[in-house]
Amino acid sequence: MKKFYIALIFFIILITGKLHAQHEIMFSDNYPPYNYLNNEGKLVGFNVDILNAIKDIYKEDVFINSGEWYTINRALNNNEIDAIGGIHYPGSLDPNFIYTRPAINTSHCFLYNSNFHNKFSLEYVRTTKEPLIAMWKNDVLIRYVQSINPSAKFLFVTNYTDFINALDREDVTCIFGQRICAMYYAKSSYKDYVKPLNHRILERSMGFKVSKENPELAAILNNGLEVILANGEYQKIFDNSLAEYDEINNNWRIYLKYITLIGGLSLVILIFLIIVNRVLQNRVRTKTKDLREQLALNSQIMEELEEQKNKAEESDKIKTAFLANMSHEIRTPMNGILGFADLLKNTDYSSEKHSKFISIIQQSGHRMLDTINNIIEVSKLESGLEKPIIKAVPIKEIIRELRNFFHPEATLKGLSFVFKEKDSTLNQPFYTDEYKLNSILTNLIKNALKFTKKGSIEVSYSLHNGYAEFWIKDTGIGISKDKQASIFEQFVQADYSHTSGFEGSGLGLSISKGYVHLLKGHIKLESEPAKGSTFYVRIPNSIDNQQLLDKTTPTETPDLSILEKYNILIAEDDEISFVYLENILENIAEQIVRAKDGREVVELAKQSKSIDLIFMDIKMPHLNGFEATREIRKFNKEVFIIAQSAFTQENYKHKAKEAGCNAFISKPINQQKLLTLISKVTTEKVYF
Repeated sequence: MKKFYIALIFFIILITGKLHAQHEIMFSDNYPPYNYLNNEGKLVGFNVDILNAIKDIYKEDVFINSGEWYTINRALNNNEIDAIGGIHYPGSLDPNFIYTRPAINTSHCFLYNSNFHNKFSLEYVRTTKEPLIAMWKNDVLIRYVQSINPSAKFLFVTNYTDFINALDREDVTCIFGQRICAMYYAKSSYKDYVKPLNHRILERSMGFKVSKENPELAAILNNGLEVILANGEYQKIFDNSLAEYDEINNNWRIYLKYITLIGGLSLVILIFLIIVNRVLQNRVRTKTKDLREQLALNSQIMEELEEQKNKAEESDKIKTAFLANMSHEIRTPMNGILGFADLLKNTDYSSEKHSKFISIIQQSGHRMLDTINNIIEVSKLESGLEKPIIKAVPIKEIIRELRNFFHPEATLKGLSFVFKEKDSTLNQPFYTDEYKLNSILTNLIKNALKFTKKGSIEVSYSLHNGYAEFWIKDTGIGISKDKQASIFEQFVQADYSHTSGFEGSGLGLSISKGYVHLLKGHIKLESEPAKGSTFYVRIPNSIDNQQLLDKTTPTETPDLSILEKYNILIAEDDEISFVYLENILENIAEQIVRAKDGREVVELAKQSKSIDLIFMDIKMPHLNGFEATREIRKFNKEVFIIAQSAFTQENYKHKAKEAGCNAFISKPINQQKLLTLISKVTTEKVYF
């Protein structure tokens, strides 16, 4: 009987302990510095510290254990545990498990022995004859190395100790593997002469893999990661566990392309500011002329004259607000670009700060480019150059993409972001201009996000055979009655004073209204200050408008890896633009030759029959790009010519095509778009 009571007590303790430990998470015990057993046999590492920090926040009962990789995966597959930490995410959807947001991204790099190599680079690996590279036997890694140097030889290893020790052999050129793990073993072995290249490749996300039966644990881990990222605890863990193994060798050449980009962007901005200033001056002259003519009329039209005067005064207010707004919208991102570029140039920072500063520079550049693009769109609408391109549009797909795109921003602001489909009866294709419809909805949602600090944003839509309706409702600051009449005018916000606290050029709603009218639709506003606003848009189905149908057929994304080595002639009189093109083309160039004016590019094309590709700037001394292209086509019909220009008007593209160019690309030039265009022109023979 005594034995029975002892067994019963033991069983109760066992069950109680099991119930108390609500979740069990396991880690691999041999993946330093992410998760491993230290000399005392204790499980430590970056991923373990991340989980402990989340436990401290939620006070959850989580039992942490470790084991061999095969053992812990089998335990999760058999539902013996709730999750695995420190796992690399697969490249495809896994319906059997829940993957949390990444705790960190890992990457691979080349590492070398600085005692054997004073200068080592990716170019050295590329040009060395039969380099011997130590690495794991992995098909993806092998193919990547062979894409750099097909003559490479391999020394395959099975553990990190052999991996690092391989660098002590003089016949080993370098090693290639996981960056942070490799540097951990190098520093643990006191091999300070082991150095990594800054070139990172094959990045993968690492986080938690959770049983599909335990979604509440996945939610705790996701929310916990958000909290420790926000309160600075994540950075402390990273600094304590990984920072010393993730240092970057500084090299001023890394930032040359960003300095070049900044210079080119500044030049474009200056040109557009001059254009905008002239446009505004012409508007003021026109208004002044109208007022002087009205003053010459007799006293019977004095009432109309007074009305015109008031309109002119309102125009001056708008112009003043616009100039102040444009100054702010351009100087603010310029402050970010020039300020952080100066920091990158003069001071050494950690890799994380480098990445953060570069990201700020890019964000500032995009913000400035958005301002310029808005001005261009308004100019095209005013001049009547903008025409609709009607084709079948997948409206529900557009709605889904908008929801996915704006949801993170709404979540970051703590807003409820809801999409609702009302009574729809659409059972046939819906025809309209996809770009303009997307732009209308994007501007209205961005407007709602900008002016809503708390509460919710609701996007409702209803699709029918004859029309589509959209409602964008927010709980933001609202718009007073006296401002609602002018809110769709150019360069106007509900409050365009310096104290409004909201960035933006004030062009978004004006563009939206212009596009709605261009599509023969209707837009209206209902709003109340401090309670919110609702924008309503109705777009007709233009299925009967067959003469506007877009006849173009989309082409598949080309494979850039098949690009050959070309002899390239760059016709560019601007030094910064040439340096930028030279850098982004160097990987596909056998030889690059430069011409600084139109006559020189014609002479070089005559002298060298081996030129494969010409980048023709439109604005050049002596002969412009159109004239130079016509001269070249008189004696060379085969060479590929791509026109490049800061002028983006459609008539420039037509002129380039008529002159004999194969394609046209506008500045600022994006590297990926340029390489894709080259692939289409040279391999698929796809022009314009």
